Amino acid sequence: MPRLLRIFLYFMLAILPFQLLGGEIDHWETIVGSGSNCRYLVPVIDVDIQWTSPGFDDSSWNSGPGGVGYGDGDDGSVINPSLSVYCRYHFNITDTGAIAALILDVDYDDGFVAYLNGIELARALMGPQGSPTSWAQPADGLHEATLYAGLEPRRFVLDAAILDALVVGENVLAIEVHNESLSSSDLSSNIFLHAGINNQGSYFQQPPSWFYTPFQDDSTLLPLMIIDSEGREIPNEPRTYARMGLIDNGPGKYNKPVDPYNVYDGRISIETRGESTQGLYPKPSYSIETQTDSGTNNNVSLLGLPEENDFVLYGPYGDKSLIRNVLTYGLYEKFGHYSPRTRFVELTVNGDYKGLYVLTEKIKRDKNRVDMAKLTPSDTTPLDMSGGYLLRIDKTTGMYASEYWESPFQPPVPGYYRYNYQYFDPDYFHLTASQKAYIRNYLTRFETAMVSSNFADPVKGYRAYLEIPSFIDLMILNEFAKDVDGFRLSHYFYKQKDSDGGKLVNGPPWDYNLTYGNSDYTPDIHLTYNWTYTYTNTIYWWARAMQDSWLRNQVHCRWDELYGSVMSPENVTKLVDSTFLVIREAVPRNFRRWPSLGTYIWPNSFVGQNYAEEEDYLRDWINDRLAWMDSKWGGLCYPVSTEPGETIPEQGIMKVYPNPSDLSRTFVTMNFSIPLELQVRLYDMSGRIVFRSKVEYSGSEFAYPLPDLSYLPDGFYTLEVSDGLQIREMSKLIKQ
Repeated sequence: MPRLLRIFLYFMLAILPFQLLGGEIDHWETIVGSGSNCRYLVPVIDVDIQWTSPGFDDSSWNSGPGGVGYGDGDDGSVINPSLSVYCRYHFNITDTGAIAALILDVDYDDGFVAYLNGIELARALMGPQGSPTSWAQPADGLHEATLYAGLEPRRFVLDAAILDALVVGENVLAIEVHNESLSSSDLSSNIFLHAGINNQGSYFQQPPSWFYTPFQDDSTLLPLMIIDSEGREIPNEPRTYARMGLIDNGPGKYNKPVDPYNVYDGRISIETRGESTQGLYPKPSYSIETQTDSGTNNNVSLLGLPEENDFVLYGPYGDKSLIRNVLTYGLYEKFGHYSPRTRFVELTVNGDYKGLYVLTEKIKRDKNRVDMAKLTPSDTTPLDMSGGYLLRIDKTTGMYASEYWESPFQPPVPGYYRYNYQYFDPDYFHLTASQKAYIRNYLTRFETAMVSSNFADPVKGYRAYLEIPSFIDLMILNEFAKDVDGFRLSHYFYKQKDSDGGKLVNGPPWDYNLTYGNSDYTPDIHLTYNWTYTYTNTIYWWARAMQDSWLRNQVHCRWDELYGSVMSPENVTKLVDSTFLVIREAVPRNFRRWPSLGTYIWPNSFVGQNYAEEEDYLRDWINDRLAWMDSKWGGLCYPVSTEPGETIPEQGIMKVYPNPSDLSRTFVTMNFSIPLELQVRLYDMSGRIVFRSKVEYSGSEFAYPLPDLSYLPDGFYTLEVSDGLQIREMSKLIKQ
């Protein structure tokens, strides 16, 4: 699609929803906000039960700007440390008919209950809805305020029935905020009441800069997911339970919030998730588990995904194309491997529209996911406990030291360092001592072969342990995406049971939001040239294996195969086109909710001023990367026999020019794919060395100039370039 047409389409989609509203809400204003005057009390005895009602006499309470609290520097009125504080905000309404909707935003630490004219509106960490509270009641847990850190407060989109509680004249918004304990270092009680005004008049004040309009669109072509935690806060961990509805009326049909829940209508458990992005990005991601009403696993098929109960709701934020994960997982599946399946949805949580999300299969052992043998504590024989083990290399934040172990080997490639292996599925707590010892010993045997001098031996070397197709294909995928975390974090691999082959399978892929040029914190990761497996902060396996001419040839042959099929520029473009097409209508809504276009979001290397520029950047980057990779790997496949033990001669990785020449100005072009220390020797016809030197080869193709050797007699010479182990390139030179 031409760029100008895409810009026009995005513009039309952006304004269309407001036209569909028919003027029901013209604009939003803030009735009560930061700095609004309130009456507040720090109690030492129970408070009158009528304190939330408009007629309550609060003249003896303190008066000052809200919110009231201490500790974070975000308080309008500062109080001494206390277990609770009670606040009343008085406001006047001249025309209740002008208010079409109400939104409550609360920034609190640690728990609260809010009321409008004596009616409870919302609560968090203060017991069940409607239950009585006491001034000395601690909050049920810890919750940190967010506004002072640049994040949004918690939102409650109020039911339309609450509008009946408003009266012409004086109204009261009341909030009680409770600390988790008296020893807590902070307390916050910022509260905001916003009104959707149905005409062009002005009644209250402008909303704060962080305010965003709720989900107002009539419908969406994407499946619509609605989650209600019934007043409970959704924590990082442990999970809380909630209700989930999923609406999908079929291809090309609109899905509305009022439609029946025709895909799923039931209980889930839910928690927020994320490593680097949790707390950094305001748009949360979630882990969910579908459950029966009794709380047991409920295996269901969601939007055509195979039946399971564990899913991830990934919320793309730093990736402004919104498609990097989906694109990468889909491509790897086309390679012929299992890859997490995905479906785009639009998500509403507790009445708050959260934008575009990706429903994603969680990585786990399952016949329809990581299809490896199920390992149980009763598996004790050598064959039974040989698999399967799903392992991971990733950050160890929050893990017990027993849940992972460090490689005992110093990597054989200079500059690389040891990595930690994590038990994942089964995890450490579900493995027997014998099973833990088995998989650790297997990894030790594998690494023993990998670091040995005869590592390339087809029987005794690394090939005896690695399933080569997945090893190569994951390498090609990571290099194509140029993943800043590739070969080092979010790396999954599994050990098959011996009866299923018994080898280490690399994959499935996971977490590709910082790919295709979307990262600025290394010198060249955002550029379309150079390899990433040669970075010394990655797992050394690929750098080591690429020292084996057999493996390099397999990579080159597989590249030619993929580049001629699923990874051809034409086929990759079709995949990109189809992925963008699915979300086209939802994109403007997502960026109205999360207005990040034109703004640097860590770690963007490119900041497009609109979505069309973000799309064009991704397309151009992909095309350039494909061309560069093909210039390095394309056409180097050397057809050989598949007989065991077959070795592959080096092909096309060194050229000498000009040749013949007088040797006064001679260049050696090298393309060994990995950093190496190389020895260069020149032999005469008698085998005598007439020149030698050492070259520090960086891993990228370059031309090494030989010194002026024109003093040598005319005749034939042999040039040898070697790393002293596996690589030995030779070429004839003619001096004339």
